[in-house]
Amino acid sequence: MKNNFFIKLGAIAAIAIGMFFVSCTKKGDLETVRVAQFNEFFLYMPLYLADAKGFFAEEGLRIEVVNTGGDDKTLAAVMGGSAMFGIADPTFAAIAKERGGDGKVIASIVNGVPFWGVTRNHEIPEITDPAQLSGYSVATFPEPSTAFLLQRDMFERAGLRPNIRQGAFGTLWTMVEAGQADIALELEPNVSIAANQGGKVLYSLAEVYGDFAITGVTVRERTTKKRPEIVQRFVNALQKSAQFAHAYPDSVALYAEKLFPNIDRTVSANAINRVISTNTLPKDVIISEEAWEKAIQQRHGVGEIRSLETARSVLDMSFAKKAVEGRK
Repeated sequence: MKNNFFIKLGAIAAIAIGMFFVSCTKKGDLETVRVAQFNEFFLYMPLYLADAKGFFAEEGLRIEVVNTGGDDKTLAAVMGGSAMFGIADPTFAAIAKERGGDGKVIASIVNGVPFWGVTRNHEIPEITDPAQLSGYSVATFPEPSTAFLLQRDMFERAGLRPNIRQGAFGTLWTMVEAGQADIALELEPNVSIAANQGGKVLYSLAEVYGDFAITGVTVRERTTKKRPEIVQRFVNALQKSAQFAHAYPDSVALYAEKLFPNIDRTVSANAINRVISTNTLPKDVIISEEAWEKAIQQRHGVGEIRSLETARSVLDMSFAKKAVEGRK
């Protein structure tokens, strides 16, 4: 699987270089930077809010967001020069570092594990101890997703044999409704959609695992050296967004409603409140050493990262710390 990952990464990077379009251009008074993301996700709200509230413009930037369809493809876009910044699972940069990549993880977008266990069976009590999972099946994204690995770990912590049903994004709650699983391990806003349809939230992996580097901003190391001012301004805007979200959650819910008009207003508000109250939408953009260690240890445990020392070198919080200090 690792070999396939790097074959795909190299091929995509080659295509990106072959197409060659500039990831940073000057238009008027604002400098346009291209940002690659897996897809448009509710949990990437700090990025969208920074744009909608004008925080990027305040920093002299205009962002152009492109969807790649995968964390590996997002990293490839950054490494190949077709995007300056990437929003994705930051451990992919650590995996690539061992094969000569020069990616740096410079900020947090999602802090903690943003998954909640939801069921239609109200007779199941809220789960405060992993041992309470005994006898229940859980639907998760396919292996080796973070959701699958951590849900498996939760079973094993209690000495239980993992009882997991794997399903694609958007199908997990349907599996519960069809009786194929007792619990769905879902992201927002799917958690709040399920709750709005009579579901019950049983547990939060954010509470189980605490700080965890789940989604971050990746940039090439050469960019941090050649264009540090742009990197700093980009991170500054994200920090403004994070602070605004925690200060004015109701306003963020209104922006979320505009950005995701297909989501019910009540659902959107509940989803925003849930991710803010659990600090899944972080208070600041600094990824702690503890959060990074948990993330790379997980990938190390399944053999995707060989050298923890190399993986640790990928984290660069110098820009994030300056952004936070500048906002105090």
